[in-house]
Amino acid sequence: MICIGELLDPDKYHVNGRIAIIESKEAVLKVFGFKSGKWLDLWDIDSRILTLFYKSYEEEFDWFIVVYDYQAFCDDSDIKEAIIWHEIGHIEYPVPEHQMSIESEIQCDRLAIQNGHMAGVSKILNLTMKMASSLNHEILTHITLQRQLELPG
Repeated sequence: MICIGELLDPDKYHVNGRIAIIESKEAVLKVFGFKSGKWLDLWDIDSRILTLFYKSYEEEFDWFIVVYDYQAFCDDSDIKEAIIWHEIGHIEYPVPEHQMSIESEIQCDRLAIQNGHMAGVSKILNLTMKMASSLNHEILTHITLQRQLELPG
């Protein structure tokens, strides 16, 4: 059974399809390579930026945005809306599983910005850079820096 945190309004988000936000700590931890949520605390990682976007195999939904903690995800509307728009961007700019694409990430950031969420994208990239630094992750640092350089103004 899928526990839905929220079903997105297709008119508001300009999508032809049903997108649900679901919470799955286990899925998020597994994909990001953490064995336990305690590692997030140890490395001071903000779980709101650890999101996934999947095509659904369920008849009633077309896509899922998977978040670590739905309540925490909703705490800052700037971050929440920027992430939703960014993830929706992956419909047009997909990134294959276990791969990275700076171009796709930048295009998805642009979609969020075009829909009025510059502040949220900026917050997300700052949190991502903090996480990259905490983990001493050179690739994530490089990708995040490239995304930040593409921000307007």
